[in-house]
Amino acid sequence: MLSFRRVMNRVAVVLMAIVCMAIPRAGADEVAPEAILEGRLVEVTVYQGQALVTREVAVPGDEAGLRDIVVTDLPDQILPGSIYAEPSDGLEVRSVRYRTRPVEEDVREEVRTLDAQIRALADDKAAVQRARQLLGQREAYLQGLQGFTTATAKAELENGVLDADTLIEITEFVFTQRETDGARELELAREERRIDEEIDLLNRQRQKITQGSAKTVREAVVFVAAERPGAVLRLRYLVAGASWSPSYNLRAGTDRKDLVVEYNASVQQMSGEDWGDVAMTLSTATPSLLATPPKLEPLAIRLGDGPARGGPKVAVDATEYERLKRELGENRDKLSRSRSQLAQADASFAGVVTEAQPQAAATGQVGGGMGGGGARANDSFFDVDGNGVVDARLNYFANELQILDFNSGTIIAGKKLAAPPSEGVSVSYRLAGKTSLPSRSDQQLIQIARLPLTGEFYRVAAPVLSSYVYEEAKLVNTGNVVMLAGPASTFIGEEFVGRGAVPTVAVGESFTVGLGIDSSLRATRELVSREETIQGGNRMVDFVYRLDLENFADAAAEVQLVDRIPVVGEDDIKITMVKSDKDLAEYEGRAADRKSGILRWGVEVAPAKRMAMEYTLRIEYDKELSIVGMPARQ
Repeated sequence: MLSFRRVMNRVAVVLMAIVCMAIPRAGADEVAPEAILEGRLVEVTVYQGQALVTREVAVPGDEAGLRDIVVTDLPDQILPGSIYAEPSDGLEVRSVRYRTRPVEEDVREEVRTLDAQIRALADDKAAVQRARQLLGQREAYLQGLQGFTTATAKAELENGVLDADTLIEITEFVFTQRETDGARELELAREERRIDEEIDLLNRQRQKITQGSAKTVREAVVFVAAERPGAVLRLRYLVAGASWSPSYNLRAGTDRKDLVVEYNASVQQMSGEDWGDVAMTLSTATPSLLATPPKLEPLAIRLGDGPARGGPKVAVDATEYERLKRELGENRDKLSRSRSQLAQADASFAGVVTEAQPQAAATGQVGGGMGGGGARANDSFFDVDGNGVVDARLNYFANELQILDFNSGTIIAGKKLAAPPSEGVSVSYRLAGKTSLPSRSDQQLIQIARLPLTGEFYRVAAPVLSSYVYEEAKLVNTGNVVMLAGPASTFIGEEFVGRGAVPTVAVGESFTVGLGIDSSLRATRELVSREETIQGGNRMVDFVYRLDLENFADAAAEVQLVDRIPVVGEDDIKITMVKSDKDLAEYEGRAADRKSGILRWGVEVAPAKRMAMEYTLRIEYDKELSIVGMPARQ
């Protein structure tokens, strides 16, 4: 057994160790305890499929020093590899890492509200079920009372001492109670069914919001050195589940003198966090987590007897060359566009630290970005030389394209190959003021710009296609924003007239929009006569067409009347427009239209009148042949 003196010595050693632990070593930096903060959202840039979110976090404390700032309640759809901590004056970022942590209760207010409602309804349901149990016990008691009364009445009747008044009172009591209890049971059953329906609805709403990640909190742990109190940390990260597309409302006045273009954005915001009162930018650019360009490898060639199986393709003629070149180019460009997206997908799993990995997090084995940087992305797409499978495939398609040039036959001089589909222009719109967008499944509409435009309003009829006459407007984008292609809803005054589309329009560029059908006008086209003669070995046929416009309104209408003549596909067909009742209209683009066979007349139709005009078309061709159409453009 230890002596009293030895026990006291050991106690003194332990106390001294505790005191030494409480006193910082000379020259060592103290690390303050973790500060768990949410910060506030200040900026959001929405891309096509993702969004860049910026939070500002005020570093707590009245003194400078080292500390861990835990930015909590990050959204479900965050890409961990994109987390970046931006230092400010008086603040140095030493490292950044991402972690997940299980919690008992969902961190989002809307989910907690739903949980509270579900719990309250569950309590109500339990009360209803208890009341129904009591009704069951009452029914059992009444059943026993009925049996007792029946047996007692039978015995008293046999003995000649039956108390009829008491029997009647008991019988009436039993039936009255059963009637009351039956009505109460039906009421409680309806109440329980209503509660079940409400609980089911709330559960479905909760499942839609949480999407299976209700009890996991996502956090960024930023290790900082504050040179002065009151410094501000800016945390940026990409989230999935966010996108936007352009749309328009076209509002023309009933006098057809001006038109207002409401340029809107339909935003899909399902990132898992609400964007409240933020500065918002909409962009068509593609955020990239990939900074390095693909590396061009040397191209080695040799001579061979012919194309090997699976080797470079050989074009036998110009048509085949064009097809193969387009096919290879499309594959190369598709892979090039996917390159940064693949890097983002890789980065979405980078830097993940859970509470079950404290040792890995402490030693820097998981995640970790150095000062001012973000959580480190994985390198699965790149080897030590910076090349990877994606870049190797890009070089493969580039090799195929060059060897195709070497092995192809004669190429038509000046032949321009069709360009691969482009990604379109890259523009950004910074919205005025602050914007709030909650995280929810439906599309949310916000306005980018409101553009009052003036232009030329007219009607156009193409009776070869339809008897309807349509209104159109040729406008000029006099605003200061590029208008991207998107669907449009058109209004004349307060009346909705139909849906259409707006093309991509640069600043200062003109464009045409449809304004719906003018129901006061009708157009028809009719073949009036066909006269055929033979001259030598040729057949010559004259066709007379009549175009009719009927005006049912009480005001004159100016209409652009459009028709067409065939375009000659071969030299052995001759087509001539012999005569026309009216001269063709003069307008910009007339030469191009005539080359493609499009005819346009400007006519005026008097009120409540019909206007008719005719033109004669002559076709001359070999009498032994017949006319067939060329493949139509789909």
